Amino acid sequence: MTHGQLVGNGGEMKEGESARKRMKISVPHFDNSALIKSYSKTLIGRCMNPPEQEMKAWIQNVPQIWKLEDRVIGTDLGFGKFQFDFETESDIEGVMSLQPYHFDYWMLALARWQPKKSQLFPSEITFWVRVVGVPMEFRTVPTFESIGEAIGRLVAVDVEHCRVQVVVDAFQELCFETTLEFKGGEFYDGEEEKISLRYEKLFGYCGLCSSLCHKDELCPLSKKTEVKASPEKRRENRDGNGR
Repeated sequence: MTHGQLVGNGGEMKEGESARKRMKISVPHFDNSALIKSYSKTLIGRCMNPPEQEMKAWIQNVPQIWKLEDRVIGTDLGFGKFQFDFETESDIEGVMSLQPYHFDYWMLALARWQPKKSQLFPSEITFWVRVVGVPMEFRTVPTFESIGEAIGRLVAVDVEHCRVQVVVDAFQELCFETTLEFKGGEFYDGEEEKISLRYEKLFGYCGLCSSLCHKDELCPLSKKTEVKASPEKRRENRDGNGR
């Protein structure tokens, strides 16, 4: 008998059957409506860079941060995910209104529990993004709406403070610089302006590819030699992009 062959029940040699087949378990139908209802006040979260974020410390400390020490219960779900069960709707709404969150200088994604979601859920983070460089004569709602819709799902516009509130996919690279093209309006006709985007309460991202999921030295774009961050980058990671 050669390597990789196995004698079957009928005495025949079968190729490649020495590897154990993956088990598939069938679960009969059952009523899970009560179980689903019990999660109506549950938040599901994800550490965007689990190797750099201590889950146990986060679950222990965040009830104090939320001032809900006796009214919330946290559980480590594994794979960098966690859940918190709340007692009241007002508590859960108060926590969601204070987004975004970070821990150990890296971001967290947080969302209300929903059934039948992919393994990537949750992956959205809500940011206020300050827009720098828009000409004064174009600081209007349509301008900021166009910016917000380009970088994420637009939630709100704050023209007075030149910022937009957007929901971004935390698994996608962030945009920090781009170009605005003004197709019409007084004094402008197809001209372009460079703008900068500064994310409020942003902590921890790769300086090479703008990912929220790894450090510079682990970036696929980095060279084999050690990547040494500039003093400005180290300070930005510590204090936040939108300080």
